[in-house]
Amino acid sequence: MKTILANAFREPLPFESYPDKGRKLLGRVSGDNCRHTYGLKFMRLTGLTKCAYCGISLGEVYENWLNMALDHVIPHSTCLAWQVPAEWREDYSNRVLSCTTCNTFGNRYSPQSLNPPSILEEFYKLRDIIFIERKRQILERHRQERDFFEKKLWETHSFQG
Repeated sequence: MKTILANAFREPLPFESYPDKGRKLLGRVSGDNCRHTYGLKFMRLTGLTKCAYCGISLGEVYENWLNMALDHVIPHSTCLAWQVPAEWREDYSNRVLSCTTCNTFGNRYSPQSLNPPSILEEFYKLRDIIFIERKRQILERHRQERDFFEKKLWETHSFQG
């Protein structure tokens, strides 16, 4: 199933670079600052430094660094509704590195027609499916925002929203 999901996206899932290919618990996320504690630990743990959704390098320039976020792939609210154990929900293996824009664009995501996982392997299969779906939605939001931006409405005197 993992190969099918990866082929659907034509690029490897970010979880491929996690220890054990993201198929084991890596530890509960903790700390009070993404850039100084849990995000930095995540980068060292996985070797990833780019937003999993848009690909912007979060370690390349200071302004990108300031926009680093660590995103729940299966949203916290969904995990609560599904009664997913906190150990799975808050683990590094249910997170991806994200820029704040992509994190914001994906905040309203709610999986449709998926059954709650009963074992950890099912949780990881759902995480992979949800990541792909969320990435597609987030990239579509980027396309819409770019289309709006390119109108350069601030350059006109009359705004027609």
